[in-house]
Amino acid sequence: MNVRDKIQVIIDSGDSAYQIQQLTGVNSSVIIRLRNNNRSIDNLSLKTVEKLEQYYDYHLSAKHPAPKDVHLSHFRHRLINVLQELYEFQQEKVEQVAAPDDEQAMAAVIEQLFNDVLADQLEIEKNETNLQSEVN
Repeated sequence: MNVRDKIQVIIDSGDSAYQIQQLTGVNSSVIIRLRNNNRSIDNLSLKTVEKLEQYYDYHLSAKHPAPKDVHLSHFRHRLINVLQELYEFQQEKVEQVAAPDDEQAMAAVIEQLFNDVLADQLEIEKNETNLQSEVN
């Protein structure tokens, strides 16, 4: 599902413009104008598009799923990115002079989780390749 489709799902959803504003920071008037066809998706700023895409990903994707393999791939990609950001943030806390000992432990846990997700992704890809070769 491309970004334009995601934004169209948001426009067509029953979610109030106020609710969308509260969760995204996108002014409710933008949503209302999109719904009334007074504004085009083509004229949205990149920042607005990113916020609306994130809203779709976290609040509407379960109701309007993409094909299973595409959705799972997207989820894995997002999970890896979030874990990477979390790990980098935690490392900055660890590198502070007076960082408590538990900050280092937390960084180690996040790193292990990140590695587990990457290992799972590689295992899944390996199994998919084996399955395809068996089918052929």
